[in-house]
Amino acid sequence: MSLTWPKGSREVKCPNQLLPATLVVALRNEAGNLPSLISSINRSLPSLKEVILVDDHSEDGTLLKLEQQFLNSERVRVIQSSGIGKKAAIIHAISLASGEIILTTDADCKWEETWPEVLLATFENPQIQLVTGPILPQNQSDFFSGFQLMEWVSNLLVTNYSFAKGKALTCSAANMAFRKSAFHQVQGYVGNEHNPSGDDEFLLKKIKSVFGESAVQYLPFKEALIQTVPEPNWNSLIHQKVRWAGKWKSHTSLFHSLAAAVPALFQVIWLSSLVLLFWGRSVFWVFVQFGSSKS
Repeated sequence: MSLTWPKGSREVKCPNQLLPATLVVALRNEAGNLPSLISSINRSLPSLKEVILVDDHSEDGTLLKLEQQFLNSERVRVIQSSGIGKKAAIIHAISLASGEIILTTDADCKWEETWPEVLLATFENPQIQLVTGPILPQNQSDFFSGFQLMEWVSNLLVTNYSFAKGKALTCSAANMAFRKSAFHQVQGYVGNEHNPSGDDEFLLKKIKSVFGESAVQYLPFKEALIQTVPEPNWNSLIHQKVRWAGKWKSHTSLFHSLAAAVPALFQVIWLSSLVLLFWGRSVFWVFVQFGSSKS
């Protein structure tokens, strides 16, 4: 898989005129993340036609703080979602967006000022309908954030490999852009509204099914990187994984199902090796050798 990862940085050649783009951010109880988000938005405004911040019925003053921050802004709109949940918030924002390209990210993310340009430059190719990029948690120099960083790196490797092989598996709405016309043509999130997440993966699969594999692209470059806040504790990390894993059976692709089942099977094999501890001294050394190869 690592052989498909490009070496070095990418020289981004932006067209003279970027397509008009709307950055959409859905927020719920994100007051603590607003300073970093606001800073990233302000740095990126020159590349964007507008920004729509849609509040999903926050209870911590998120909406009020955003309204106060962007009260006199001509290109940043702060609105209240007309529905409930992240998908409803994004749909509401897209219905009001004037940009031809929709960029999405999350409130706990930060990025370099050139991030929108890197994604938007890809749409100079009229065949491209959806673009996504890498996401990594911020390394806070402690074991837990470092653990999550290593886990995310492996996730990026699998994601890039699947795109490189023409079998795109996953993407994240925290670092994604798509044509508004394509979103409407595939009817957005219709068909998976019942799933609380999946505003990214299911949209990816729908666009692939209508426009073909060549219509989606992954940008495995530092210039396209989004950084997010790592989970604060094991409990929240486990809940995140349970939420993500709960989507696998909603996919109709056999390849996607196998991609979920095979790694799980391998982990079961490793865990089941513990029974070797109870099969006598000679088999104990088999376990030691087995574990050493794993590490």
